[in-house]
Amino acid sequence: MTSDKITSAKTPLLTVDNSLVLRPAELDDAEIYLQLVADNYERLAKWHSASQPSNLIEERRKAQAADLKRGEGGKGHWWLIEAGPDLAGTIALHSISARDRSALVGYWLAEGYTGRGIMTASLRATLDWAFTDLGLIRVEIQCATINLPSCAVPERLGIRRESTRRQSQIRNNDTLDMASYVAFADNWPPKPPSPALPSREIRVDDEILLRQYTDYDRDDMWKALDTGRDYVSKYLPWMSAYNTEDDHTRGYNTRGSEQNNFDGSGGYIIEYKGEFAGTVGSGTPKHDNVIEVGYWLRQDLQGRGIMTRSVAAIITMLFVEVGMHRITIRATTSNLRSRGIPERLGFKHEGTMRDGSYVNNVYMDLEIYSMLDHEWLARSKNA
Repeated sequence: MTSDKITSAKTPLLTVDNSLVLRPAELDDAEIYLQLVADNYERLAKWHSASQPSNLIEERRKAQAADLKRGEGGKGHWWLIEAGPDLAGTIALHSISARDRSALVGYWLAEGYTGRGIMTASLRATLDWAFTDLGLIRVEIQCATINLPSCAVPERLGIRRESTRRQSQIRNNDTLDMASYVAFADNWPPKPPSPALPSREIRVDDEILLRQYTDYDRDDMWKALDTGRDYVSKYLPWMSAYNTEDDHTRGYNTRGSEQNNFDGSGGYIIEYKGEFAGTVGSGTPKHDNVIEVGYWLRQDLQGRGIMTRSVAAIITMLFVEVGMHRITIRATTSNLRSRGIPERLGFKHEGTMRDGSYVNNVYMDLEIYSMLDHEWLARSKNA
């Protein structure tokens, strides 16, 4: 569709199913619509910038007329969501760019209508029309990250979170981080990505090779752990389960089976100049493309940049090849060497998890660090 057609398109009636209709908003809807806003204003004010509707019908008609005028000339399309005989909420395409063939979409539901799939179906119908009939190629949905029901709507449709804009909106004096979800015409409905498997080997540089575990690594790992027990056990709670070589053998075999068959986590042996040096790996990926990275290194090899280089390689692989969106690292507050890894790599420090770890019968605070995909790619030579 040409830009002229986008700017001249009329808002159509969209029938979602027998009990759900998206009806173009009209001036005569002022009283019923703004009463719905007033009834839900306390809920809406947490996330939206709408002002409290007037109690006067004439003032409501003026407000409705102003909202409708903002959508003239193809700048927006606004629907009222009718669930059976009831007005349940609204959904709108706004900030339409005919030149870039893009738009934003916003929505809300009245109390009592959430949790019934109404908004998911409404968003699907709106995007169907935006891509197929209106000719847009990109539509963005923005939700406060803590507004989980709103974020769940694009996520249920398979729309991936593209970025998080920290402290980008203020509502009722609360600063909100906003998540940006983006749907594209050339991938609508979204096709599930092919599961990207972690690389079996990562050649970091001339000194360091990361490779997946084999049975042959079990003895070398036990030797490194047992020799450095006093050092490793200071911060890693799992070390207390490996008091003997038999304990370690059982744990090693069980963990390998879990990684291969169940939880999707991934671990790598760090080879430094051909010698076992430690491990680095990732936990189980979460449904929202979030994953955690952990690591340990032999004490005698500290201070050579081995772990910083290894973690950087893992992060690039998880973002570029596997398609993760957010990576977290947790480190005990007193473990300055471990904390130095994310700090050197430019991770954001998000806060302290008080008594977040229990090691050797002692509770320890954990420092939480995070990196988002676009942040890493912006600074990575591998972008």
